[in-house]
Amino acid sequence: MDGVTFTPLERIRTGGGEVMKATRSDAAGFAEVHEAYFSRVDPDAVRAWKRHSEMTVNVVVPVGHVRFVVAVDDETFQEFDLGPEHDYGRLTIEPGIWFGFKGGEEGGLVLNLANILHRPDEADGAELEHFDYIW
Repeated sequence: MDGVTFTPLERIRTGGGEVMKATRSDAAGFAEVHEAYFSRVDPDAVRAWKRHSEMTVNVVVPVGHVRFVVAVDDETFQEFDLGPEHDYGRLTIEPGIWFGFKGGEEGGLVLNLANILHRPDEADGAELEHFDYIW
């Protein structure tokens, strides 16, 4: 889908744990980062729907499981199951695209590497029923 990209990320096993990369300035699709923040998503909690007018969202789920759903149109959706035990990578969602997400059985932690500072006035929200998607 145009405007949405999944980039697999490197995981490096080390003694006693692992290093989980999130981005690099020379990575394909890298956008300048102006703010990085974490969102904790409770188990089975749904946060939908949102559409940014300026922000490019670059999300990584380093802990737990979060399903991101992108609305291609009113009836077609693309799903991305992110997390260390699922697809570990960076999901990039460009402005103008509706999306939402749901925490897995144990919830998850989402890191957003945003290309602009967060401003509540630059995003639209819609009720859960806005799209015919069964969470």
